[in-house]
Amino acid sequence: MTTLSGVDGKGIIVTGGGGGLGSAMAAELCRLGASVLVCGRTEESLARTVDAVAAELGEGRCHLAICDVRDPAAVAAMVDAAEAALGHVDGLVNNASGLFPVHAEQLSPNGFRAVVEIVLHGTFHCTREVATRWLDAGRPGAVVSVLTPYAWMGGPGIVHNAAAKGGVLNMTRTLGVEWAGRGVRVNAVAPGWMPVGGTEALVRTPEDEARLLQAIPAGRLLRPEETARAVAYLLSDDAAYVTGHCLTIDGGHHLSKGLFEFVEELPGR
Repeated sequence: MTTLSGVDGKGIIVTGGGGGLGSAMAAELCRLGASVLVCGRTEESLARTVDAVAAELGEGRCHLAICDVRDPAAVAAMVDAAEAALGHVDGLVNNASGLFPVHAEQLSPNGFRAVVEIVLHGTFHCTREVATRWLDAGRPGAVVSVLTPYAWMGGPGIVHNAAAKGGVLNMTRTLGVEWAGRGVRVNAVAPGWMPVGGTEALVRTPEDEARLLQAIPAGRLLRPEETARAVAYLLSDDAAYVTGHCLTIDGGHHLSKGLFEFVEELPGR
């Protein structure tokens, strides 16, 4: 098994771990030597993640806990369960999210609030719970939140999620500074387009996909395991001097407007 320095032997919580990117990250972190607890609101989907890891790596590497990250009491109980199952919690991956593409004028107040509560409030509840325990015990820990480039770029049809993730980006920078001298690091990753997650609803036809790939300088979609390895790096001791940072992993997509098109027109291309 390939291991990454600093991740092997760590206990890590992955929220929103019942499918898509969360499930892929949990499996890859286990391959890298970590023990993982996945949490979410649906036991059936979480069990599929645990079973998949067990089939590949054996029993006892991945565990589950039911948790609604919007509820601070449920979050505290989930972290208790993680400490019991893993022996110790060294890292947290805030991946729980909510996204349904919708025109802003058609988005209800309840729909906006629901996404903000999951993404922004839930990230704070989970981050605060684990960090308080680390700080009280005087031990180090690392948090990585999953964002997206539209956290700072914005985008049509995603005002609820973009606003919430923009808040998490600023939370990352603020807490990264506030806790840096006490051994708790807070970072984020901003993955680009992947064949998993809610953004699939935005690419509905082969023409949509062709247009998307043309806009990505790297010329392909991101693989979930690539995101997982970036997360693993930020959780690892190799990143001990990195905090308050957001690592963008999108093949240059967020930089592709403007000069990139000009370069494509240069002679010899």
